[in-house]
Amino acid sequence: MAETIIKTEDLSYVYSAGTPYEHRAIDGVSIEIEKGSFVGLIGHTGSGKSTLIQHLNGLMKPTSGKVFIGGEDLWANPKDIRRFRFKVGLVFQYPEHQLFEETVRKDIAFGPKNMGLSEEEIEERVLEAAKHTGLTEDYLEKSPFELSGGEKRRVAIAGVLAMKPEVLILDEPTAGLDPKGREFILSEIKAYHENTGATIILVSHSMEDVARFASHVLIMNHSKAVMFGKTREIFKRVDELCKIGLEVPQISRVFAKLREKGIDVPESVLTVSEAKEAVLNLLGKGGEENA
Repeated sequence: MAETIIKTEDLSYVYSAGTPYEHRAIDGVSIEIEKGSFVGLIGHTGSGKSTLIQHLNGLMKPTSGKVFIGGEDLWANPKDIRRFRFKVGLVFQYPEHQLFEETVRKDIAFGPKNMGLSEEEIEERVLEAAKHTGLTEDYLEKSPFELSGGEKRRVAIAGVLAMKPEVLILDEPTAGLDPKGREFILSEIKAYHENTGATIILVSHSMEDVARFASHVLIMNHSKAVMFGKTREIFKRVDELCKIGLEVPQISRVFAKLREKGIDVPESVLTVSEAKEAVLNLLGKGGEENA
């Protein structure tokens, strides 16, 4: 049985409780995330995604309910919360806005220094994190403010990777990037997941990106976790997703329509390569039947 790395029990958070502006941002969320999985987190703006992920490393304290990391209650001892922030690394949307050091090297080293590591260990982690994000050594002495938007994003992500978190959470890591920069960042995150076995939670508006990279999908709607399961199983539920106003990947939508018309295609096609294989198989069957 797979080990659980993150568990929430009836987790809720209320902004401005007891005032006219009271708002329940997350409401009774109970989920279990397996160690080593790659989870795509999807939902409309205001669905509770950002509030949820900030609870997973203790940046926000629940109004009610519990969060467990590796079986430990996150808030059992509030003085111990810093330790969990090294275990669960969080990359905010537009993380490059948080760069502040003189050089790329110092920015990447900031987290490991706060962990109290030796200079040798810090340097080793800086080089490893830079490699994971495609930053060659000649970048390390540059000012982060000389870099392009995509390069700054990579430096910010490297700063979190250098802490070697067991769980890496990324909030819209490709927001504002051009297609090439977007593809680069996502490919590096996927490679990092495969090379380290870390658990990844990717918050994204792109169903296509989630379909390509995530093993599991968590859907938030109106502050609740309304669906959670394997990617292929979730994207089979085309009608349910459409009812809550979420698009399934375009390829999945096309194949759902083909099935409606009685064409014998697979139920859950997520990517272009899978679609190509399915169509070729179908044509092959047709060719055999007509022979």
